[in-house]
Amino acid sequence: MIRSLHGAVGMAQDWDQFPDHHGLNLWALLENGEVPLEEAGHQIARDASDGDTLIGYSMGGRLALHTLLSGECAWKEAIIISAHPGLLSGHTERLAADEKWARLAESDFPAFLDQWNAQSVLKGTPPDWPDRASLIHRRHEIAHSFRCWSLGAQADLRPRLSQITCPVRWLVGEHDHKFTALAQEAVPLLKKGTLQIIPATGHRIPWETQSLFQDPQV
Repeated sequence: MIRSLHGAVGMAQDWDQFPDHHGLNLWALLENGEVPLEEAGHQIARDASDGDTLIGYSMGGRLALHTLLSGECAWKEAIIISAHPGLLSGHTERLAADEKWARLAESDFPAFLDQWNAQSVLKGTPPDWPDRASLIHRRHEIAHSFRCWSLGAQADLRPRLSQITCPVRWLVGEHDHKFTALAQEAVPLLKKGTLQIIPATGHRIPWETQSLFQDPQV
């Protein structure tokens, strides 16, 4: 089974257009309050089976790394997409910024969506990108994620990446310069890591370059 983790303002249905992808509803982890990154990784792994493939996009990529590091599942492989291995500094500032996002999501969700999508790293809406407005009923869980799954709340994972034993493909878009640089730092630290830079693509790789994910084995 392919278990796919969505991004920070995403949903399990984001993966429906890809064959054999089982999109996980990450907001279900937060329905009863805040769950730290490490514990979220353990919970995702406990629901998986040995031999599964794990895919994580953006925030889901960070959760996927924590899931792999939990050591609770023998994954066939992992695909990490447009993900951040962790800040080297600036944790306090990032926590403050994500608290602002959390409060905006709770108080004015349409404005939150407008400002989120206006970020330069997310410029352009890919074809067939599902409507985010339906997530308004998940605004409290999304706010929780900006607090407890913030980059500011995450330890730098670079020193631990060598502990991941399964093959890892790390995908970044050619136009996503920030995350390409981060991937070039992270991938050499993996035991079985491969970096793929996808041409003419930005941050939202699966939806900008859908052909990469139409193969049931991807």
